[in-house]
Amino acid sequence: MIDIRSDTVTKPSKEMLEVIVNSEVGDDEYKEDPTVNELEEFAADLLGFESGLFVSSGLMGNQISLLNHTNPGEEVITTEDSHIKNYEHGAASFLSRIQFRNVSHNDGDLDLDDIVSQISKSSYYKPKISMVAIENTHLASGGTIIPFENIKKLSEFTKSNNLKLHVDGARVWHAILEENTKANYGKYCDSLTFCFSKGLGAPIGSMLLGSKDFITNSREYRKKIGGGMRQVGIIASAAKYALENRSNIIADHKMAKEVFTEIKIMENKIDCIESVTYKGTNMILLNFDTLRNSDKFLKFLANNEIKAGYLREKVIRFVFHKDITSDNKEKVIKTLQSFS
Repeated sequence: MIDIRSDTVTKPSKEMLEVIVNSEVGDDEYKEDPTVNELEEFAADLLGFESGLFVSSGLMGNQISLLNHTNPGEEVITTEDSHIKNYEHGAASFLSRIQFRNVSHNDGDLDLDDIVSQISKSSYYKPKISMVAIENTHLASGGTIIPFENIKKLSEFTKSNNLKLHVDGARVWHAILEENTKANYGKYCDSLTFCFSKGLGAPIGSMLLGSKDFITNSREYRKKIGGGMRQVGIIASAAKYALENRSNIIADHKMAKEVFTEIKIMENKIDCIESVTYKGTNMILLNFDTLRNSDKFLKFLANNEIKAGYLREKVIRFVFHKDITSDNKEKVIKTLQSFS
């Protein structure tokens, strides 16, 4: 079965399993796990932050950032379709007791003029806005890259308006590697999370990055919400291996682009597909005219031993990752060509 539902479905390679078996471990609650300590320092150095904290998931990292940067009753500016607002099971209202303020955007790239407008409105009997949260890459649009130059401009704005800037960078390495630039996020952002289990290919874990004080506070919040871990070097070793081999992500982008090109050729022959979207990373979105037809398409794929899934109603997502081979890609293309 070819599984292109998500890049979270990858399995550890033989090499990664060997690294896990040979990992040196200690008690991370005492900060005595050498593998975790090494991973946190390595990740922080790569993205220009003072310090890092290994957490179990991107959701946990995002929520710890909200706990750090906000007070109950305040607002966080984000996009209407952001992950932190829509796909984290209401954790922000449950843990931080904050709410979100939507702003205009172009596939996750925020409109500064609208942010100014929203801040102005907040002075008229509305909650205080204390933080801006962006997502890079932007999931809802199909993995759009937010240009780093635009993030720098946003940072200038947030700093001048005494706002914190958090980056939900679950797939930030897709953006960094595709842009092929030294992305010194630590210079411009107050915090950032990225996932080891999305694209990078590790089985579990995320990294939360920020200043030393921020991470000290984050370690306390991690404990409060049940995220403290002991001999976690076993999984941190897999994360480190994945991060060291991050350049493999570019191959996923290339494969997605090749499949997208083939779909565009046959797009007009498949009446039920209204549009096909590719944003330059590892995802393709297929937008169908009816839910009945999208369900029919998924069943057709399953009958041909291909697993795909919904991003939202009538929108099916293909996500390419390290476990998809060249032969798998060719089978996906041939299967699509036979659909009618």
